Amino acid sequence: MQAMASDTPVDARTPNRLLATLEQLLAVDSADLESALTHSCDLVAEALHADKVDAFLYQPAKDTLVALSTSRQPLSALQKRLGLDVLPISNGGRAVSVYQTGRTFVTGTLDEDPDELKGIRDALAIRSEIGVALTVNGQSRGMMMIASQQRNFFTAEDVAFAEAIVRWVAIVAHKAELAQQVARNAVAEGRRAAADELITVLAHDLRNFVAPIGARLNLIRLRARQDNRELDQRDAEAAGRSLSRLSRLISDLLDVSRLDQGVLGLELQPVELSGVASEVGTTLATPDHEVTIDCAEHAVVVADPSRIRQCLENVVSNAIRYSPPEAPVAVAVGRHKDEQREWGRVEVRDQGPGIPADILPRIFERFTAGPNSPGLGLGLYLARRIAVAHGGDLSVESAPGRGARFTLLMPLNPEH
Repeated sequence: MQAMASDTPVDARTPNRLLATLEQLLAVDSADLESALTHSCDLVAEALHADKVDAFLYQPAKDTLVALSTSRQPLSALQKRLGLDVLPISNGGRAVSVYQTGRTFVTGTLDEDPDELKGIRDALAIRSEIGVALTVNGQSRGMMMIASQQRNFFTAEDVAFAEAIVRWVAIVAHKAELAQQVARNAVAEGRRAAADELITVLAHDLRNFVAPIGARLNLIRLRARQDNRELDQRDAEAAGRSLSRLSRLISDLLDVSRLDQGVLGLELQPVELSGVASEVGTTLATPDHEVTIDCAEHAVVVADPSRIRQCLENVVSNAIRYSPPEAPVAVAVGRHKDEQREWGRVEVRDQGPGIPADILPRIFERFTAGPNSPGLGLGLYLARRIAVAHGGDLSVESAPGRGARFTLLMPLNPEH
């Protein structure tokens, strides 16, 4: 509910008006930026007996100052009808000048000012004006214009009051923007939670269908082999491979849910990283994409071998997907020591186009997929979460046209 102004008007000529106006500003409902600024404009207009107060905010997309909020007075309504609530920066004028310079503008003879816009001088018949820059959270965001149709209406005390009160209006605006951001985040989080729940239920249902389909395909493949139907056998094997990919996707979706709920089980034991890396490289290598393995040092970590294999499979598969034909993917296993501890390290390098700069900061977020990617963008998200679950980390370095290097770090087993 929007806060109402005090029934007792603030006397514009008394020393107490600043405190009285500040008290009313503190009561302004800050849940919505536009309504908060509108109420602030009303309070300033009342305190200074102005005919109109505008809160102009800069809109970069149109390079324009827009009166997002104005005091609810007849002159403000006329301003909107004439289109003078939208001021392109290229047209100049005193409002634009205050925004660009950050300096307060004061005049009591605006009708004689050639630098003011003709519509404001003539159509609105403004004679006295105070313009104060609006800085919100340290950023120049616009300006507030306080206007009267009377000549020489504002005093030096009014100017000082306006400069002080606009700083408080900026705080009100900042609070409103924070409240709006919190509300947007809550809505987005709610949608995400609903989507995650839907995906998890769908994944469970799909998994119930995959097993019997796989069994049927195996029977078809066996009968085709017994009857020497080679084409049918090849088709059955191809369908089986596609079904395996679907099974992995379903497993990834379910693993995402387990990670979010903190119930991803880990069966920890000593694991030699070079062995896992060699196995993954041999399994994923294709005639078009060789995977080279360099195990310069042995690195034994305490981990769940199936999860570490899953982590490396996702990273190596990603590297193969983006590497050009005949370009090998290099996997190197070794050790790394920093100030805190010693780590087992696995580096995966590809010779692809590199990760676009706009995607790189989000590469380990769920559903972040590169250009023309056929996947859902879960592989790298899962790989990093698995690494973190083991007390390690997965990082990436990339530059356009120079491929990418992923580095998996896992705490070494102190007994090896």
